[in-house]
Amino acid sequence: MSEMLTVPPAWQRAPATLALLGLSILGFLLVYLPFPFSWVSYLTFTPFEIRGEMIRFGEMGGQYWRLLTPAFLHFGWLHIVFNGLWLWELGHRVELLLGSRMLLALFLLVALLSNGAQYLFSGPAIFGGMSGVVYGLLGFSWVAGRLRPAWALEPPRPIMLLMVGWLVVCLLGIVETLGFGAIANAAHLGGLLAGALLGLAVAWLAGAGRRGRSRL
Repeated sequence: MSEMLTVPPAWQRAPATLALLGLSILGFLLVYLPFPFSWVSYLTFTPFEIRGEMIRFGEMGGQYWRLLTPAFLHFGWLHIVFNGLWLWELGHRVELLLGSRMLLALFLLVALLSNGAQYLFSGPAIFGGMSGVVYGLLGFSWVAGRLRPAWALEPPRPIMLLMVGWLVVCLLGIVETLGFGAIANAAHLGGLLAGALLGLAVAWLAGAGRRGRSRL
């Protein structure tokens, strides 16, 4: 008698994506705790304190976790829902194909570069969100999927048009003009470019490894 193989559902095979999503939800909840800014100040790119109507920013010093933790902060329901859905959609596909370590490596590199880009562009400021990483996963999936069609990573054209269109709308300042608050455009663009370059590197290394094995 043959046994049927059961494949675990995607959420069980994508623990790293779920962990990042859980930390993002936790970061969102921290913003809404009593005295939220006393908590948030430990996770922003640079520490800050509020004195009356003024915000005073400090130095990062040796608190290197701040290079990554802004990615987990979310400042509204739409913010966490939008980023959470895209993080799952793009992240779990990368994880299922290339593994949890690859996804976590992508997160670390893209979060570092996108947060750094936003800081270089805006200077000391309160910014956060997983959207830089989301755009990094988009860029990675698009480039790696194009170069390695067998990976089936390339996002469908409607998704690419939607995400790139939203990026352009944000860059033009339309979202801020409509009163939805400041947008971390440098993080979005920096994440997209970082992800695309990482997709190029990973696809090239995969091809080089395959060519090397074929010569043995």
